[in-house]
Amino acid sequence: MNPVIIEDLISIAANSTNDNVIVSNPSLRRYLRSPFACEGELVATISAAGLVVDCDYGSKNVVSNYVPRIESATQPMQDGLDTINDTFYPNEGEQLVLRVTNNTGGALNFRYRLTLYPRPADNRPPDKRVTGSTVSIAAGAVDTQILDGNRYERPPVPSMLKVFMTASAAGLTRRVEVDTSTIAPPSTIAPANRTPQDPFDLSVAGIEVPDDKQILLPVSNPTGGALTLFWRIELQEQYRS
Repeated sequence: MNPVIIEDLISIAANSTNDNVIVSNPSLRRYLRSPFACEGELVATISAAGLVVDCDYGSKNVVSNYVPRIESATQPMQDGLDTINDTFYPNEGEQLVLRVTNNTGGALNFRYRLTLYPRPADNRPPDKRVTGSTVSIAAGAVDTQILDGNRYERPPVPSMLKVFMTASAAGLTRRVEVDTSTIAPPSTIAPANRTPQDPFDLSVAGIEVPDDKQILLPVSNPTGGALTLFWRIELQEQYRS
C-alpha cells in the first residue's frame, strides 16, 4: 500500500485562525479522515513570523502552539530541517486537523506536507508530542519559565523529554527541572540564531518525566539587552494513550 501525501501552500488572513487548512483545499478534503492506520509526518514552514501551528488526529493533540521556521528563497521547505513531528499514529477513519493561527496584522503563507505511511494497527509505537516557539527574554531577566501555561508543561502520560534551544546572541543560560529535581544546572545556550535543528541544537535528552509532573525550563538573560530564545521540546510517550 502506498503512502498518502497531502501538500499545500495556503494564505492565512490577518488576525485569524484557520481551524483546518486541509479543508481549505477542495481537492484535499477526501483525506480529511485517515484512509488507513498509519504513521504521520508533518513538515512545515512559514513566510514570516506570526504563524502558530497545532496538529490533532481524532481527539489527540500531537503538535501544540508550534512556530515553524521562516523559509527563504535559498532554503525552501525540506525534510529533516523542517520536520515538526514524524512519530504519531492515527487510526483508520480518525479526522486529521491542522490548525494555523495568524497573530499579525497582515496575511502570511503557510506551506506544509503531511505524509501518511501505512502502518498496521497492531504494530504502532507510542506517539511523540511536540511544542516550540520563539520568545524574547528581557535584559536582566532571571529564571523565566518558558513553559508557563503551555499544555505540555505537565505531560499527560509518562514521557521521555528532549529539549532543543538556540539564542539570537551569546548570553542566555537555561536550567532543566522536573517537579522538584534539578536535571541540568545553568548552562549556556548556543547563539545559532535559528529555529532549533535536530540533532544539531539538542540541549538535553533522555529525561524521564512522570505523568502530570511539572517540567521547568527557566531561562536567564544577565546581559544588558533583550535576546531571542528559539526553543522546542519533544515528549516521547512511554505507552500508547
